[in-house]
Amino acid sequence: MNRMIAIGLALCLAGLSYTVHAAPAGAGPLTATLLWYEEQEAGTDTYPVRIIVSTGFVRIDDADDNGDFVLLDRANRNLYSVSHEDRSILVIAYRAHARELPAGLRLDEEIEADDAAPSIAGRRPLLVSLRANDTICYRVAAVPGLLDDAVAGLAEYARVLGNRQRGNLSSVPAEMQTPCFLSGYVYAPDRHLRHGLPIQEWDQAGYRRALVDYRSGEQVAQELFELPEGYQRIRLEGGGL
Repeated sequence: MNRMIAIGLALCLAGLSYTVHAAPAGAGPLTATLLWYEEQEAGTDTYPVRIIVSTGFVRIDDADDNGDFVLLDRANRNLYSVSHEDRSILVIAYRAHARELPAGLRLDEEIEADDAAPSIAGRRPLLVSLRANDTICYRVAAVPGLLDDAVAGLAEYARVLGNRQRGNLSSVPAEMQTPCFLSGYVYAPDRHLRHGLPIQEWDQAGYRRALVDYRSGEQVAQELFELPEGYQRIRLEGGGL
C-alpha cells in the first residue's frame, strides 16, 4: 500500500463501538469518480493506486476490489483501514485539532503554465512549486477545473490525515518536524490540491505519483464502501496512540 494508506499500529483494542454511514443493504450501484495512479518511493518500483470518490466516501486501494483498502466516511470524517490478512479494521475516530500555522512556518508557492504539456479535457495543466521557509518541498502538475468532485474528496482525505497528525505531533521526533514535514503532513496537507486535479506529483525525497487514467460518473458496487463483517475492530481516537 502507498504511504497514505500505511498506518503504524502500536496497540490492539477490540470490541469498541464505531459508526459507518454505509449505503443501505441491498442498495444498487453508486455513482463515483475513479482515479488510477502509479506511485513510487525512492528506491522502489512503481505500484498502482486506485481512488474511488463518491458523495459519501473516499476509498483508496491497489485496484483490487477484494484487496486491502482505506475508507473515509465523508459524513463523520472517520477513517477505516481494512486488512484482510489480519481480519482487522483500524478505526481512526475524528476529533478536531487546531490548524493555525506555528510561528516561524512560512508557506508560499510558485505557479506557472505548463505550455509544453498537452491539454487534458481542454484544460492546460499548471506547474505548482510548494515552499516552506524558502525550501521547495513539493511540486505538482495540476489541471484546474477537472473532476472538481474528486479533488474535493482528495482534499477532505488529506485534511483528515493532517488533523490526525496534529493530534499525534508530540510523538514525532523533533528532528523530523522540518518545515516540509509540518506543511505537507500537518498544517497544509491539502495545498497541492488547491489548483486542480494532480496529474503528476513529486517531492524532494524521491516520491512520485502520476495519473494513469480516470473516469467520472461511473456506476460502482456499493459493497466497495462497506466494511467486512466479523473483523476485529481496533479503535484509535483523534489524539495520540
